[in-house]
Amino acid sequence: MKNLALLLLASGENSPDMRYAAGFSTPDDFILFQTENVNYAVMSELEYDRAKSSAGKNCRVLAESDFGGPDRMKVFQNIKERFGIDGFLVPGNFPLLWADKLRQSGIPVTVKEGAFFPQREFKTPDEAAMIEASEHGAIKGFLRGREVLGEASVADDGKLIWQKRVLTSEILRAEIDAAMLRAGMLPTGTICAGSLQSAQPHNAGTGPLFAHTPIVLDIFPRSQTTGYWGDMTRTLVKGKAPEIVRKAHFAVCEAKKRGISLLNVGAIPAEIHLAANAVLEKHGFFTGCNDAGNFGFFHSLGHGVGLDIHEMPRLSSRNAKKLAGGEVVTVEPGVYYPEWGGVRQEDLLYLGTDGTVTNYTAVDDDLCVE
Repeated sequence: MKNLALLLLASGENSPDMRYAAGFSTPDDFILFQTENVNYAVMSELEYDRAKSSAGKNCRVLAESDFGGPDRMKVFQNIKERFGIDGFLVPGNFPLLWADKLRQSGIPVTVKEGAFFPQREFKTPDEAAMIEASEHGAIKGFLRGREVLGEASVADDGKLIWQKRVLTSEILRAEIDAAMLRAGMLPTGTICAGSLQSAQPHNAGTGPLFAHTPIVLDIFPRSQTTGYWGDMTRTLVKGKAPEIVRKAHFAVCEAKKRGISLLNVGAIPAEIHLAANAVLEKHGFFTGCNDAGNFGFFHSLGHGVGLDIHEMPRLSSRNAKKLAGGEVVTVEPGVYYPEWGGVRQEDLLYLGTDGTVTNYTAVDDDLCVE
C-alpha cells in the first residue's frame, strides 16, 4: 500500500493524541486523519465553527456534511476516495467496532506500534510553558494542604483536628482540590495518604490523619484550558517525625538532587535511575519483598509529563534511550516500608535542548509542619 494515513476516532477530552493533533478538545468523538504530514479534522455542524477558530496550525477543519455525514462509514469511504488513501494506521486503543467495520468494507486497518505521535515526547517552548503553568496550579494546591495541616491541632489519641472535626484524607484532599479548581486546574486523584497508607505509592488515602506520621501529598492537576498536566509530591509530618522517617526523608531528598544533577542531553535514563537508587542504598534503604509486601524503592525514578500524566520518556532502569533535550520529566524517588509508611519527593523539570534544566516545582523540601 502506497498511501497509509494515520487515523484517530476519539474525543479531545479522552485522547491526548487527538488533542495534540487537532489543537483543541471536544467531549464527543470525531474523525481526524493525517496524510502528507497534514492533519484533517472532520467535524459536525455542532463543533465546526469552534474547531475552525481553535484548530492548531497544522490542522485543517473539514465539514462532516461534505463527506456524507452523519453516516460515519460514508465519511470514511469518501475520505479514502478523495485523498487517495489505501489504508489507515490506528493506535492500539482505536475502537474495535469501527476497525472491524472498516476492514469489512475493504479498507485495511493496521495498528501502529509504539507511540502514535513520537514527537510528543519533545516539548516546544510553548508546551513547556503550559506545563509550567499547570505545575503552578499544583503548587497552589500543595500550599493549601500544608496550610491546613499547620492549622490543625492534635487530639490526645494523635488524630489531627481541623475546624472542630477530625481531619481526614478526604477533607484534606477536598481543600487541595478546591485551591486547584480556583487556579483553573482539574484535580485528578490527588493523593493524601497518611501513616501506613503512605507505604503504598498510589494509595489515595482514606480516614483520619495522625500527627507524627508521614503524609504523602501527590498532586497532579490538568489544566482546564490547555489539557497539559502538572505533577509534584511532598511528604509532610504534622508535629515531630520519627527518626526513621527523618532518615528516609533525608535520603530521598539527596537521591532527588542526585537524579536532577544528572539530567542532561545525552544522559541515559537507566543510569540516572540507578545513581539515585545508589544514594538510597548508601543510607540503608534497600529494595525487596517480604511477607508484608514490597519495600524500598520499587518504582521508576520518573516519567515524562505533557498531555498525558505519564508519558515518554521513562526514567527507569530499563530505558537506555539517551535524552535528547526538550523533555519534561519528573524526578521522584521514594522509599516505602509497610512497618512505618513511606516518603516520596517529586519535582517537575524541563530539559532544554541546550542542556539547561529548569525546575518548575518551586517548593521547599521541609518535612515537619508545626
